[in-house]
Amino acid sequence: MVKKIILFTFSIAISTILVIFGYLWESPRDSQLLKPFFPKTLFSIENAPDQSLIGEVASVSGNIAWQSRTANYATLISSPVKLQQGEEIDAQNNGNAVISFPGVGEITVFPNTQINFIQTLPANVVVEQKQGLSIYDKNGNIPISIRALDLLINPTEGTCTVSVDKDSTEIIVTVASGSATLAFNNINNVTNILTVKKGYEYVFNNNTKVGRLKSL
Repeated sequence: MVKKIILFTFSIAISTILVIFGYLWESPRDSQLLKPFFPKTLFSIENAPDQSLIGEVASVSGNIAWQSRTANYATLISSPVKLQQGEEIDAQNNGNAVISFPGVGEITVFPNTQINFIQTLPANVVVEQKQGLSIYDKNGNIPISIRALDLLINPTEGTCTVSVDKDSTEIIVTVASGSATLAFNNINNVTNILTVKKGYEYVFNNNTKVGRLKSL
């Protein structure tokens, strides 16, 4: 009986110690406070940052899959939906869509194209084009950056087309109007920056990290 009482008392003592060590102890001169060891975070998986832009998949035809920031898998959509930071659009073999963002412009997505909207903050919208063909019509003041494998593309005001082939790792950037600034690191990890103007295209091999400029 005495042994059981001792074990019970010991377990209570251990539990109390664990609770106390679950907090950080702060000792100001005029008072003593206990602060949680794991403070609450302001990050929310369910909700994008308050200041982030909300776009829209404004036009849909064929099979377009949309994956929200809280979903584990994509679902097919047949009508316009709102689009926010952390979400993805997958145009399947017959899918076409037009995506608009206020202050940025429009993105026309063609079949077999995947685009991940990494960041939609007013300071800079960042998308990752994983595969396929898209037209970026930039008619707003908010910058947009396109990551295509290891190539970074920053279109100025105007229209450019980005084609990404994951199998061949070839990326083609074609500028129909305005210009686009491209940046990448070569195999020696040296940063290369160039500007592609209207009427030119840049063909980049992601494996060799070598590109060539061509006149249309």
